[in-house]
Amino acid sequence: MLQAIPTGNEELDTRLGGGVPIPSLVMIEGDHGSGKTVVAQQVVYGALKSGLKVSYVTTEATVREFILQSKRVSLDLSQPFIKGILRVYPIHLEGARWTRDTASKMLPILGKFAMATAEEWDLFVVDSFSVLAVFASVEGVMDVLTRFKQIASGSRVVILTIHPNSMGEDVMIRARAVCDGYIRLRVTDFGGRMVKVMEVVKLRGALGPVDSTIVFDVDPAFGIKILPISFART
Repeated sequence: MLQAIPTGNEELDTRLGGGVPIPSLVMIEGDHGSGKTVVAQQVVYGALKSGLKVSYVTTEATVREFILQSKRVSLDLSQPFIKGILRVYPIHLEGARWTRDTASKMLPILGKFAMATAEEWDLFVVDSFSVLAVFASVEGVMDVLTRFKQIASGSRVVILTIHPNSMGEDVMIRARAVCDGYIRLRVTDFGGRMVKVMEVVKLRGALGPVDSTIVFDVDPAFGIKILPISFART
């Protein structure tokens, strides 16, 4: 039985102490362009290669766009999707605006959906959780996170991507505390080259030592490419 989901990227797995621990609820936080979706897709890719079933909820793309995104970074997810091992659920309302009322209804539905379909997946990804939670109440957000935590406490993994400051700081602090894993992503300039930095703040249940800071780039021919650059955590 797997104790961690490998990402399919050997060097990244090594830096993460063996992959994403099972079970766990993991939050990946970062601004636009920091690599949240690519990191999530990398874990999905590894999960599928390991024979696991994946459900992916996307608020930022259609199914077609999602598959094309994966192909652009050599993480082609089209075949698992066709076979039904990967299920993609777009929450993409063309021309519609996310309002407080919409969010208050969609967020609890998401939690109930994850629980109702829990036997159909090993990995559940929400990309991005921010869109659904930004207008929701504190109680609404924490209720859904608690539900995810309960579902993941068995033999499953839930990954949520989120934008910084998308919710009140009080909610963000509580949300980070609930999660077993908390990863921050940022983009920085290193010698005139823009690189992505992954800060692994916590990853409970990791099988081995975890690097606190991982510098990477996204290579269209390779996916996530770990760079031999070290940064001191600030």
